[in-house]
Amino acid sequence: MKLTTASGLLLILAIALPAGAAQAQTRFGLRGGFYLDHDALFVGAQLTHPVAPRWRAVPNFELVLVERGSLFSINGDFCHRFPARHSPHWYAGGGLGLSHRSYRDFNDTDIGLNGIFGAEFGRGKTLPFAFIKLLLFADSELVIGGGVTF
Repeated sequence: MKLTTASGLLLILAIALPAGAAQAQTRFGLRGGFYLDHDALFVGAQLTHPVAPRWRAVPNFELVLVERGSLFSINGDFCHRFPARHSPHWYAGGGLGLSHRSYRDFNDTDIGLNGIFGAEFGRGKTLPFAFIKLLLFADSELVIGGGVTF
């Protein structure tokens, strides 16, 4: 478990901290929402880093507040922001994810895919956003969330 978590964190850092002028554009965000199948709220954090025009890497971590045990996911998403003259700014993407569940003597770590569709609101440095995400692991999960990027 510790090796898997460390590998996931290294992946996030490798995606989020490249050198060059674009590094100054890397932004931090907070997120929260609801995992529908687990009937549980989540809190999390993300980094947003441009990788090409209209494309950005969005590594993120979500801690699901389940009643018993623990559940978290680490995701390496890539999103495409569609051209728009006015808010909202729609985006879609996907990526790889790692999900870990534990309860008493049960531990399960799963790697899967996810797809995301969302919108950012406004044009300032602080951007609120909302999204819907489908996690395609051994047990698929629909997630509704939102947050703010600083």
